[in-house]
Amino acid sequence: MEGHHLDINKLYIAYKSYFIAIAYKMLGSISDAEDIVQDTFLKLQMNEIHLTDINNIKSYISRMVVNRCINELQSSRKKRETYVGTWLPEPIVQDMKWDPLEKIMQDDQLHYTFVVLMEKLSATERAVYVLKEALDLKHSEIADLLHITEMNCRKVFSRAKKKMNVSFDENYTSYEIQQEQIHKFILALSKGNVQEISEILTNDVTLIADGGGNVVTAINQIISKERVLSLLSAIATKFFTGKKAQAVIVNNEPGVLILKDEEVVGVFSFAWKQNTNQIEQIFYVVNPDKLGRVIIQR
Repeated sequence: MEGHHLDINKLYIAYKSYFIAIAYKMLGSISDAEDIVQDTFLKLQMNEIHLTDINNIKSYISRMVVNRCINELQSSRKKRETYVGTWLPEPIVQDMKWDPLEKIMQDDQLHYTFVVLMEKLSATERAVYVLKEALDLKHSEIADLLHITEMNCRKVFSRAKKKMNVSFDENYTSYEIQQEQIHKFILALSKGNVQEISEILTNDVTLIADGGGNVVTAINQIISKERVLSLLSAIATKFFTGKKAQAVIVNNEPGVLILKDEEVVGVFSFAWKQNTNQIEQIFYVVNPDKLGRVIIQR
């Protein structure tokens, strides 16, 4: 029996970040993703499933995780409906000493913009999209898993793909340029002179903040360079006293952490307009419920 437990522990260590990445894409919450993956492994251990009985254990566990995520999504829909302002995903933050080539989950689909876009999908669309894109399952396998027809599965996938409409091609703003622009962003905020970053924002830049009703922030998205700059200016002048901004990695890309007395009080992440090296979307998470797990993973 002992050998069986050992197998499960080994599996957990080997694939934990892979399963968490799948659950995070579906839920937009790193804490919920971690909980679901842990529960799934506990269930495997308690039910004493003999791992040798299951042909492909990795895909077997992935399916268990996805099923749990679908249930979680359906029950959290109600909570979302009463959420104050815009619901943004929980950011995954790491410090700058982290080598981008050694990403735990080297995965374009973990970029913050991508996880924000997943919000447009229904629970079934998310499941089909993640199973197809992340796990590369066949439509027939996904259909079996979700108890839908294969034809329906194909329809759902093409609908989800349309809604996602995201591409990471070679025109993507390079990591180095992003770092440079982020550095300018931090300087401008710290000096209280946001006009200095005017040229790195697109004219139709949008800023979306998530305070969850716990922290006062813009409830609707702010659209246009002029309005975004004036909101950033208010953040820099009114709210910045006693705080400091620090460059970090948010969801595998350069972002900014706002600290007050060593406590995380905000996270900025950005979407870049292709071919221009300018920022077209700014996401600002200040809801403390989503920052509790932001521990700089050194």
